[in-house]
Amino acid sequence: MSILITGGAGFVGGHVVGELKRQYPSEKIIALSSNKIEGTQTVPSRNYNFDERYLLDNGCGDVEVIIHIGAWTPKMAKEASDFVQATSNIASSERLLVSCLPKLKKIIYCSTLDVYGDAEEAITEETSVAPQSMYGWSKLYCEKMIESFAHEKNITVQILRLGHIYGEGEEKYCKAMPVMIENAVHGRDIVIYGDGEAIRTFIYIEDVAKAVVNAVRLEVSGLINVVGNEPVTINQLADMIVAYSGEQVKIQHILTDTTNRKCLFDNQHLRACLLGELTPFGKGLRNEIDYIKRQMRHEYHI
Repeated sequence: MSILITGGAGFVGGHVVGELKRQYPSEKIIALSSNKIEGTQTVPSRNYNFDERYLLDNGCGDVEVIIHIGAWTPKMAKEASDFVQATSNIASSERLLVSCLPKLKKIIYCSTLDVYGDAEEAITEETSVAPQSMYGWSKLYCEKMIESFAHEKNITVQILRLGHIYGEGEEKYCKAMPVMIENAVHGRDIVIYGDGEAIRTFIYIEDVAKAVVNAVRLEVSGLINVVGNEPVTINQLADMIVAYSGEQVKIQHILTDTTNRKCLFDNQHLRACLLGELTPFGKGLRNEIDYIKRQMRHEYHI
């Protein structure tokens, strides 16, 4: 079996490449990427500006499975409605689908929880979609496009809606958790915008990577939310970071008019199909704090 992965140099993709090598050490893994991935056969993505024979002519003729992770992802909330960047997700996915891959049997598409809107109850795979950003709409459009393609070609498709992911490598994004950790590690106060009662349900990056790779074995098409099941408020998160970091820092609140979102999920389907157990949130958080401390020591040659 030969597996083609897009986005293998990114936060999620990098961990998935590692997990692929662990689970499929004798299989051919090919990365379609703008960056060379050490130890992995890499085909330059060329920003997806290639013709339908490009992948075939670059050693992908025996690809049976595509894991499509590569996409533009906003690093800050204010970027989420950049329609030009969002549209690029649709264009790149379309280019991948029209490529000539004669042995293709399965596509695993990594989508996002941003296809959902606000919900009063825990979000499941049956919850209605209602994207609130162009990024969310672009990923939903890609889901439907890939499902239509898979139906036409009679191949299996798995849609995995990922989030809220944390762990080593997350610092590339300006999200609350890595910003809080970096401030604590540097001895700076942690700043919370709003009253801190917004709820997040995090899932550890290693669990996400395992779920994505485990999806290769699923034989039936379907949709699975790849999500955690330990909701915490932002206030609780800040308290845990202070405690685990061992730093004497203060927590400050800056009042805003932002409405608190309660992101609660039911992940029974995930645990039944892909992951029996998930990393406890406290353990994963300690891992990320230790990782950022190591990064800081390396940066300052401590």
